[in-house]
Amino acid sequence: MTSAPADRLDETRLPPGPRGKWGTTLQLIRNPRVALERWVKQFGDPFYFCPLNGPVVVTGREDLLRVIHGQDPSIYEPFASQTTVPLLGPGSMLVLSGDRHKRERRLTSPMFQGERMKVYGGLMQEIAIECLLQHLERSPERVLTADLMQDISLRIIIRAIFGGDDPQLAQRMFVASKVLAGRANPLLFFTPRSHFSCWGWSPRDRWLKAKRQLCDLLDIAIEARSRDSQPRVDILAMLCQATYEDGQPMSRGDIHAELLTFLFAGHETTALSLTWAIYHIHRDVRVQQTLRDQLDALPDESPTGLAEADYLKATIQETLRINPLVTETLRKLREPLDLGGYRLPGGMGLALATVLAHYNPETYPEPDVFRPERFLERSFSPFQYMPFGGGHRRCIGAAFASYEMAVVLGVLLRRYNFQLLDPRPVVPTRRSVTMGPSSPVPVKISPR
Repeated sequence: MTSAPADRLDETRLPPGPRGKWGTTLQLIRNPRVALERWVKQFGDPFYFCPLNGPVVVTGREDLLRVIHGQDPSIYEPFASQTTVPLLGPGSMLVLSGDRHKRERRLTSPMFQGERMKVYGGLMQEIAIECLLQHLERSPERVLTADLMQDISLRIIIRAIFGGDDPQLAQRMFVASKVLAGRANPLLFFTPRSHFSCWGWSPRDRWLKAKRQLCDLLDIAIEARSRDSQPRVDILAMLCQATYEDGQPMSRGDIHAELLTFLFAGHETTALSLTWAIYHIHRDVRVQQTLRDQLDALPDESPTGLAEADYLKATIQETLRINPLVTETLRKLREPLDLGGYRLPGGMGLALATVLAHYNPETYPEPDVFRPERFLERSFSPFQYMPFGGGHRRCIGAAFASYEMAVVLGVLLRRYNFQLLDPRPVVPTRRSVTMGPSSPVPVKISPR
């Protein structure tokens, strides 16, 4: 699969790559890093292939990532929106493009940045300790880190984003959100062929049923906000009050879509990253002791102090490098682009392979070694380190997620000892569009 059809050779030249759709898609789903590194070794970087959700040119090269991010954003549109729109809604930031995408980012980005994040610091700590104590009460000798972190992350989203401050409603949201997250079948996001109905039992049917149940609960919270004159700091309240430049408010459907996007993009990714962090920290006595020494030296547990602790921050950065939230970020060309000696046509997908960039031995010597000191010794460009994507589609919740990880990890590690109970290595495995640990990382937790 080395070039375009003969009648387009004058305007298009594609790089070589592996053949087939089903085989390449399944390899990418099963183990993206192994597949991408093998194809780069075989065909070079960039390379071309055609998975089930459309033809793609893949690169992890720093110089080519600079070229891609250096273009006018108007030449790109979302990739594979035909699979995402039915799942999250047409108002989701993940599927918007052009002026509407810019308008939505201008409206929502300030809600997740700067001083606004610090409003949630105390809440994050409170939820983290509450969830840990609940898990210890149920199972004093063996806590599954993945389950603990999922509960923490989800309850933070429900309180800080969904505005679930009513305990009864918050619990119903919690249950409905867990059901929805559990129905995120990977194939739903990789091919529109999986979007079929079968008497309510297909993966799509089950997802849409869970989505409706959660949206019904969100509507209860939205109605409560419309009647409440008290100032609130949750994201839902801000979405309900926000207006665009023309004075128009967000529609109910778009509020649903954005809240579902925040849940989908922010809940599981943060929970998995926290799980990976606990695993990596406690696999290395040196890292564990260095981190504990720094946390113990802090005068208190203030969220700001934890978020600014440099070794804790470096530990989180190294966690996101070695286990990126998504292995590649995607977009589609609206018009031709010259890239790495090839001429890519409009309509071609581009995969910016985070996992290739993060494991480049020229940038990160011994890339398989977990070493937070990398991020204290030097800084990395956004074309070498990109756990939240990059350019005009960089995750708007990046600062919120990084802050949450620092606050949650900081308070848990200051107060508790974690001991890994399973000596076997944990490897990445497919969840939905994310890669998570192959084990729930069982631990024994004891007060310090």
